Amino acid sequence: MASKKTRTKKRRPKTIRPLDAEVFELAEKVALIFDRPEAAPLRARLVEEAGAYRNRLRPYGLEDLWATTTKWTAFLLQMILTCPRLLSRPPDFEWVLDDLEWLLTRRRLDPGFDRDFWAAVSRVKKGLRTGHPRNRALDSLRFTLVHDLMHAPEQLVNMVQTFSKSEAVERAAEMEGKLLGTRPPHERVVYRSLARIEKENEALVALLRPPTSLDSPPANTLDNKPKARPKNTEKRRTQAKHQTRGKPK
Repeated sequence: MASKKTRTKKRRPKTIRPLDAEVFELAEKVALIFDRPEAAPLRARLVEEAGAYRNRLRPYGLEDLWATTTKWTAFLLQMILTCPRLLSRPPDFEWVLDDLEWLLTRRRLDPGFDRDFWAAVSRVKKGLRTGHPRNRALDSLRFTLVHDLMHAPEQLVNMVQTFSKSEAVERAAEMEGKLLGTRPPHERVVYRSLARIEKENEALVALLRPPTSLDSPPANTLDNKPKARPKNTEKRRTQAKHQTRGKPK
């Protein structure tokens, strides 16, 4: 008898997440609220994580002269593209432009640096999103219009007419057509913009939420106190016997 061939499913190769993915995700979120006062802890966290990753990539002494500067240059370019606010040299982030200036200066003198620079540019271009670029300003405009149509200001409560979400989306699409000259092709486009902004807001709220202390003991409330077991007295034993006798078999 011929043995039946069993087909084995090919396992998909595991996608390894880049080490700098978390740094760029944090930089993208910080870029949205960079100048706000409550973003100070996030900026400090970004300085620490980005500085640690930079120290891993940057060559230091003569023993590191053989190493290429491709990853280092790509990291700096990606940081600037993710958080353009770094171009104004904010405090604690001056090293980004200082490093880039150092690399660009040596690129004109050493062909090896020039080769590494263009390799870094191609590496960054591969990581960029394909297709039409996302318009964050338009997403924010749609979100603001829909929110204002659904919720009246505190000073104008019970004085201004509000609308449901579907009605607000329809009116926001009409207002967008009047403001920008082109109406969204479908209302689903507005709903996608709302979903993206809501997702970003949830991520920002989670980052700005103060950390909770897990080591603190629970409060000594009445609900946390263990319930005392009743004493097995003679009166309770007789009550239990009467209850068992009265039950039907």
